[in-house]
Amino acid sequence: MQKKVIVIGGGFSGLSAAAYLANKKYQVTVLEASPKLGGRAYSFLHRESDTVIDNGQHILMGCYYYTLDFLSLIGAKENFSFQKKLEVNFVEEGFQVKPLKSYSFFYPINLLVGLLRHEAFSFEDRIRLLKLFFKLPFYNSDKFSKMTISEWLGKENQSLETQNAFWKILAVGTLNTSIEKASAKIFIDTLKQIFLKGNKAATIVLPKYGLSESFCKNAEEFISNKGGEINFSESVDRISVSGDSVTEITTSQKTYSDFYYVISAIPAFALAKIIGEDSTGKIPEFKYSSILNIHLWLKENKIPEGFFGLINSPLHWVFNKGSHLNIVISDADEFVEKSEEDLMGIVKNEMKKFFLMESELISGYKIIKEKRATFIPTNDIIDKRPSQKTKIRNLILAGDWVDTGLPSTIESAAKSGRVAAEIILKR
Repeated sequence: MQKKVIVIGGGFSGLSAAAYLANKKYQVTVLEASPKLGGRAYSFLHRESDTVIDNGQHILMGCYYYTLDFLSLIGAKENFSFQKKLEVNFVEEGFQVKPLKSYSFFYPINLLVGLLRHEAFSFEDRIRLLKLFFKLPFYNSDKFSKMTISEWLGKENQSLETQNAFWKILAVGTLNTSIEKASAKIFIDTLKQIFLKGNKAATIVLPKYGLSESFCKNAEEFISNKGGEINFSESVDRISVSGDSVTEITTSQKTYSDFYYVISAIPAFALAKIIGEDSTGKIPEFKYSSILNIHLWLKENKIPEGFFGLINSPLHWVFNKGSHLNIVISDADEFVEKSEEDLMGIVKNEMKKFFLMESELISGYKIIKEKRATFIPTNDIIDKRPSQKTKIRNLILAGDWVDTGLPSTIESAAKSGRVAAEIILKR
């Protein structure tokens, strides 16, 4: 007899857990409140331009081992393009491109040479940067658990120029938080994952198509083909607990009671609304950071192919999708309440400064605001992230907010889903 598992939430963490369990012949039911899969990583048709666009551009990396394993399992890996070696084009005003790339030497010399040749800051600053990277393997990150990234970089003699042209872009891109707020500990752990795990770890991986087409469709087909089911537009109203067990799941459509395990793969604030604190223990009150994505359609797209990181700009990344541009502003709390007119004024000004693009070329735009995109990984919150095992024997937690040891990323979500499945399989 198959064991039944209810998975609440159809984002990366929920789909990862469901896919691994379905592959092991568990009877899986995914309850998704919205009419689509993907959570905070999905795509949709922009009708005005007849273009499929993402709710937000997501960058994967070669060190996203749990994510790539999940994509391989569901047959979606071919929907992503993989760099053979690290190459990122940074841009200063006047479209001065400062590439950061690894070279044809053996690892890790190829990365170190790339840093040494990165011309976004002075040669003296590059030497200081290299000294820090040489020390990185020997860091015990726990010793930096009371320090912000800004404080750590100051202690390591990283100039403001280096911080602006390298560290801020890297930190905001990976943590979606300013270096004045984010924990040095979790950033150091992240740097080790990116730069100390071999040649491929630091490479960029991008979806070839819209996010829904790139992984959601494959996940849905895989889970269904393995005997699982996905119920759309079915929100969970209550998780009922008796003693040390979840006994019922009440949704907008029905009540479930015939299950062995429940995996909650929804955000912390959503879980807190449907289950009592006495059941799981106190759920941390995370503070969140927002992300803005501005999609631009142009009368004539003269921007070079690929993607660009902007130095000393409120715009952080520009991705050329061919049909349109996708501009990303991370750590965007100061921008989310601005009007579309004000935001477009900033975008037009920055695109002219950095890409010499006249605003008359813009034929249309779409602004997407994710106000609670990621939690802020401050030192006072990372130690409060809950374990995936709870005191309720048949309730497992998943999501990028649980204690994965990673920041709030797709990799953290995918890892949590895999770990949730493994907890059940081991039992």
